[in-house]
Amino acid sequence: MLILCRTKGFNLRFAPHPAPMRLEPHLTARVLLMRRLWWGALPLTIIPLVFGAASLRSGDAAFGFGLWAGAGWTAIQRLVALTDAESVPVSMTTALRLQAVMNACEDEAACCAHPEPVWEVLSVRCAACRTELDPMPRPDLGRPRSERWPAALVRLWLADGHALGPSEPQS
Repeated sequence: MLILCRTKGFNLRFAPHPAPMRLEPHLTARVLLMRRLWWGALPLTIIPLVFGAASLRSGDAAFGFGLWAGAGWTAIQRLVALTDAESVPVSMTTALRLQAVMNACEDEAACCAHPEPVWEVLSVRCAACRTELDPMPRPDLGRPRSERWPAALVRLWLADGHALGPSEPQS
């Protein structure tokens, strides 16, 4: 599902990776879409689990084990996220924090006279004055990257949408 959002039709409003993303309603919609796609992978893991079980019973055991390993990885990550909301790469909290930054930039107490909040790889900053507005690193939002397909699939599978940079400092 996370591969689908890398197609051209999904990325018409966004600059290519790793360019900063302007905070706007389209970005908030993308964050909510990625949240839905991330959680939508859980019910879809049932399909390879069933085919893997059938293959283990009466077919190629290596193929069945591969299906079980891949689907099991995804299922375990999603089930762990049910107990720890902070382990979800894109959550409702992410969208609310971005909206809070957008609202703060419209106040009179904004960081500068003409704030332009952008979400960079490591934090949300004002493009005009370079003030850090939120230390939240940017997760994978489905924009195409310059790497080749094999490397991209391995990175996508291992990172599972999480930011690849350092996590934000614990307060």
